[in-house]
Amino acid sequence: MKAENMEQKQFETDLDGLFRPASFAHVGASSRDQVGRYNYIAFMKKMKFRGKLYPVNPKHQEVLGLKCYSSLASIPEDVDLVVMSLRAPQCAEVLQEMPDGKVRFVIIHSSGFGEIGKNDLEQKIASLGREKGFRIIGPNCMGLYSRQGRVAFWDDQHEMADRPGSLGFISQSGGIAINMISAAKEVGVNFDKVISLGNQIDISINEVLQYMGEDESIRVIGAYVEDVKDGRTFQTKIKNISPHKPVLIWKGGLTEVGKVAAMSHTGALAGDEKVFLPAMRQAGAILVDTFPQMLRAMRLLQPPFPLPGERLAILCGGGGMTVNISDMFSDQPNVELPRLTPETQEKLQDLLPEENIYIKNPVDSGSTGFTKIDQILQAVGEDPHIESILIVVEVNYLSDFYSYKARGSVINEISELILNAGAKIGKPIFINIMQLPDNREDYYHSRRLLIDKFNEEKIPWLDGSFKRSS
Repeated sequence: MKAENMEQKQFETDLDGLFRPASFAHVGASSRDQVGRYNYIAFMKKMKFRGKLYPVNPKHQEVLGLKCYSSLASIPEDVDLVVMSLRAPQCAEVLQEMPDGKVRFVIIHSSGFGEIGKNDLEQKIASLGREKGFRIIGPNCMGLYSRQGRVAFWDDQHEMADRPGSLGFISQSGGIAINMISAAKEVGVNFDKVISLGNQIDISINEVLQYMGEDESIRVIGAYVEDVKDGRTFQTKIKNISPHKPVLIWKGGLTEVGKVAAMSHTGALAGDEKVFLPAMRQAGAILVDTFPQMLRAMRLLQPPFPLPGERLAILCGGGGMTVNISDMFSDQPNVELPRLTPETQEKLQDLLPEENIYIKNPVDSGSTGFTKIDQILQAVGEDPHIESILIVVEVNYLSDFYSYKARGSVINEISELILNAGAKIGKPIFINIMQLPDNREDYYHSRRLLIDKFNEEKIPWLDGSFKRSS
């Protein structure tokens, strides 16, 4: 084992104090909200943080009703978690003056380190961490969100702190971490822990992966990755975790342009997709390549939704839609669209008119199909070739009902049919909400009604956009 790897292994820490701190300090705290300044003390108060809060800034006597300390050394007690938002050189100066053993974890929010070539400054701070006994997240990162620890790094994250969550998300990008939590609130994705890692001069994705893999409160792990410093360890950890909980990987910096952008973003040396992607598949990771795909996959995999089987039946209306849906799914790895048995096809033939239908899979039930959706689901669900069912629900169809009350009644009926059918056939049923491009307000309203109802009833749904794999 290399000396530096041995030193890192010896320095590994229980991360409970990071995600569930008993005390929190913000160096650079202020009561004023300014562009580029993040008011972590305000975020923590909104989260109803249960521990002690310590603003640190020699320019203030008080911040948000709390006594403000001139330095970390002047805080009367040891501190579990510190966020630093100072100019990069000042971070080293403050940490140099801090007593040994004073702090357990330091999040360096500030940028201006390795991503602009100042590797010596990173090395100095990493050395201070080893000398003084604190672990480092960052630099050039946002920090972390912890539902259980009541920790936040953005103003509105308190809005989901009381929602039970079972997802963990690791991001090398602070912006993606922020946007992921904000988007999650709208679509019913519930996080337990999210961390922005930045330049990873100390705590890396490998260590956080290990922690989340062992954390019983996390059932699904997602990660946005630009740089993996120890790819073999990364692959091994995913291989150990993936049999027990899904691990979703979104890799940035796979193209030449993306690699340049990643280097300027976090100083990351992004890998070769010809090596990285097969290694991730071999380890059992689920690969996604866009923000919507990550969000969609996490929503479908989070409890209490059942995991989908590989052999899929698709129910939709319209021949052109059937062709396109077939192309989308048959081109995806680990998904089959098996032909329905002759017995199932015979049942469907008895249920549907003779013209403008297709009953082999996907099932094009034509214009009258939704009136018999419960019987169609029963027939397809009993097919031994099928493990999961996807129903395409077109928002445009709901707009035929002119009153909002009528639309609500139809949506309630659809939800009840799906729930009852799922209970009878014992196979996962998923909904694909398909909306043709249109800016009509009533389409948006119908879609919103569908989403709200499906979230309320815990019916797994996804939107109708899919990227064709190459």
